[in-house]
Formats: sequence, C-alpha cells, structure tokens
Amino acid sequence: MTATTRLGTTPAAPWNWRDFAACQGVDTETIFSEQSRDQEQVQKICRGCPVRIRCLTDGIAFEDSSYMVWGVVGGLTHLQRRALRVEVLLGNRPNLEQARKLASPAYARFMHEWKSWPAQTVAEELRRHGVIAAPVTVRVALWWIGAKGSLLRPKSPGDKRLMWEQVRDEHQETVSRLREMRLSLQDIAAFVGVSHWQIEQAQKEWNKAAKTVDGVKVA
Repeated sequence: MTATTRLGTTPAAPWNWRDFAACQGVDTETIFSEQSRDQEQVQKICRGCPVRIRCLTDGIAFEDSSYMVWGVVGGLTHLQRRALRVEVLLGNRPNLEQARKLASPAYARFMHEWKSWPAQTVAEELRRHGVIAAPVTVRVALWWIGAKGSLLRPKSPGDKRLMWEQVRDEHQETVSRLREMRLSLQDIAAFVGVSHWQIEQAQKEWNKAAKTVDGVKVA
C-alpha cells in the first residue's frame, strides 16, 4: 500500500461548484442575454452567489479558449470581462477574494457612496481608511455592487462636455497605449468604460490635432 492509498475506501466524487450556484433554475437565455435589463437581473442574483469567484475564473478560461463571450458570468457582463482581460494584459491581476469582501455588506456604506468614482480614486480613498487594494481589485468590486466602473471621472456640475469629449481630454495616452498593443476598438472601449463610437470620435479629434498646420505636419 502506498502513502496515497487506503484499503476499504472509494475515491470521493469531484466537487462541482455549479451545484451551489445561485442562478440554478434561471433561464439560460436570460443569463446569456445581451439586454441590459436581463443582465441587471442576473447580476443581482450573482451578488448573493457563494461560488461567484469560481464561476468567473472558469468562465473566463472557457471564453479564452472558445472566443465565445456573451451574457453574465461570475457577476460580470461580457463588456466587464473584456475590460478585465485588458487589465490582465496590462499586468493588473485582481485579488478576487478581496474584491468579494469589498463588495460585501461590511463595506457597503463606503463602496456605494463611491459608486460613480473611477477605481483608482476609490483605491486611494480606501487607503486613507487603512485598506490597501489594487485599483483593478477595486474595479471588480465596483462591478459586483452594480457600479459602472468606468475610467472616467465624475464631471463637475458646470462641465458640459459630452462623454467622448471627456475621453478626448483625459484618455489619449491610455487609448494610444492600447492601440499600440493591437487591441480591438471594442476591447479598448470596454476597458475605458464607454462605447466604441465614443472612442472613435475622440480618435478623430486626436487625428485632427496631429495633422497639418499651413502644410506642415505637427505632432
């Protein structure tokens, strides 16, 4: 008898996290719907799911190999999962267990107060309260509580800029870096937290600024 076997025993059945998923019984068409109303409904269910982290990690691994990305998986929409992939490509890996804690009722008072803030700002505020968390971890927590998790800062009351104009003014360096990485427009838009049309509009303005003045090309 080896050190890894015992007489008179049988192997335990493998643990299946799906048996504990909160979405059991929910119509799969709703889970994988691209309609915002359906996605909000499923995300509410995911917030109370005990296997949300395992669902997210397994779902993303499957999507990476199959290129099938849609619906809500692990509490995140397909656009949020796109953004998370870009975060990982940039070297920003979230601590999902810490994100779960930040999205829990224990932190609800703080996190819901900061729902409209970008993750970087929330991470800085958490640090002032003695909680150290990477912005990407905070971003996942914001998604899990129903926040948009955009990179855009909330505008001041007198700021009349459209969203694409805010992208133009604040995220040229970010978009340029992602384009150099040959990421798709859809991935870049998901990462910033806007539509691809808004990225396109900002890009047109950047291109105009880089064109000629009196026949001379300027940077």
